[in-house]
Amino acid sequence: MSTLLIFGAGGHGRVVADAALGAGAWSRVIASDRDPQRCRGELLPGVPLLPIDEALAAADGVHVAIGDAASRRKEAVSLAAKPLATVVHPRASVSSHAAIGAGCFVAAQAVVAPGARLGSAVIVNHGAVVDHDVRVGDFCHVAPLAALGGGADLGTDVLVGSGASVLPGVRVAAGVVIGAGAAVCEDLAGPGRYAGVPARRLG
Repeated sequence: MSTLLIFGAGGHGRVVADAALGAGAWSRVIASDRDPQRCRGELLPGVPLLPIDEALAAADGVHVAIGDAASRRKEAVSLAAKPLATVVHPRASVSSHAAIGAGCFVAAQAVVAPGARLGSAVIVNHGAVVDHDVRVGDFCHVAPLAALGGGADLGTDVLVGSGASVLPGVRVAAGVVIGAGAAVCEDLAGPGRYAGVPARRLG
């Protein structure tokens, strides 16, 4: 790809743009947003913010840089005319024996170990660990410093909060939100919000 479009002009968009620039895999990185007020100036130095139609016409691939899973999914479908691009920060550690889906983001200091499988548009944020043989479903977000133990299995649209951990072999149902610092010690079979050590359903 020669021109990468970062879609989403918020803080996460800046993080992704910084990683894309550092990776050096694209000759040009541009950005856009649904909000016309955000499509001015630069997202980062050297990353111009363009109106969406102009940006899409120029782009060879798009990365949806939106933290919220539902919004990320909606835009990935809306922008499907362009290939979803994966962005890996040059200071991330991704095994050559891991499988990374389209549109994923792996941030600086994150680790994706051998046998791990990331679905489409997954975020593995700063310092997070996805250990060996973990399966992460589409549109999940593994927040900074979270850890997924070997063989853990996450359904789609799961949010693992900052500093939270999922123990090895544990299965997490689609749509679960795991609070910051929580420790998931047993399977979470239904959607909902979980917090604490060990993690318990809230409400």
